[in-house]
Amino acid sequence: MKTVFITVAFAMLILIFLYQGVVFLTEDRNPLPALKKAGAIIILSGSYKERAPAAALLMRNGYADKVLITNDDLFSGWSQKYHRNLYQNEWAEEELVSLGVPREKIVKLPFKVTSTMAEAVVASEFIRKERLGSVIIVTSDYHARRALWAFRLIMKGFSTEVMVYPALSHYNGFRANAVELCKLLFYQIKYGFFGLIPKTGLS
Repeated sequence: MKTVFITVAFAMLILIFLYQGVVFLTEDRNPLPALKKAGAIIILSGSYKERAPAAALLMRNGYADKVLITNDDLFSGWSQKYHRNLYQNEWAEEELVSLGVPREKIVKLPFKVTSTMAEAVVASEFIRKERLGSVIIVTSDYHARRALWAFRLIMKGFSTEVMVYPALSHYNGFRANAVELCKLLFYQIKYGFFGLIPKTGLS
């Protein structure tokens, strides 16, 4: 009986994986999504050279008056201006400023994050305190679906509307999307089914 149950459960997971794969790898996630003005734009950690310009574009077009940057606590390249290596979130800030975003409108979120889900947890605390009615997540196109899923899961008890803007990425090929599909399914099982939400030091 136990063997039959395991076999059926495994078969169901395979079917779900195949279904999600067909949807994920064939749907079009590149066109500009329908957006409206939000309380803030959130740049997720990672490819800031892709994501910061997209956030700056949204700011210039009046979609928000504030930009939040998550912190993956990773060192990056040397800055001639500051005479030291900058963290990734610092480079994202510098990129935004160079693209015309006023520095006073940029908020670097505290707490080190090591996953998209942790970013959602940290950002949700700021959103709750500031009582933001809506936010726009900016991330790379291949990552947009999982990011949106994670934020909506964490903020399902909020009245905040969550939107996503997929920044064009050079890595949006079959391999990148296949990896993202696996990560999305992992998220749905770990966080959606088992509810193992990461802790980030927030009270």
